[in-house]
Amino acid sequence: MARTYRLDHFTKGTGASVTPLDDEAQPKRDEPLKTVRLGGGAPVKPKKQGPPQVTKTALPPGHVRKKSTGEIGKVQALDPKSGMVTVRWLRGGQTSTVPLDSVTRR
Repeated sequence: MARTYRLDHFTKGTGASVTPLDDEAQPKRDEPLKTVRLGGGAPVKPKKQGPPQVTKTALPPGHVRKKSTGEIGKVQALDPKSGMVTVRWLRGGQTSTVPLDSVTRR
């Protein structure tokens, strides 16, 4: 059988206390107790969501997009022999050298 508990949140100090209510010792009140049902109910179905709408615009000349995050940066140097590119990222203003295959022009 389920037991009913009372949350005493009017106590002084660091927190509230939870105490069980016995059937014979329930206080008589004019207003009903606020109750919360925990578990056992029908699960709430999440709203149906489609794929995220990502719009990619054409990049200006000399700019690339990071494949992993989609961040846009301006190419400062390209070393085709080693396969590395130096990019100044527009969002943070930081410059980094990344592999050529980790960026795209799309």
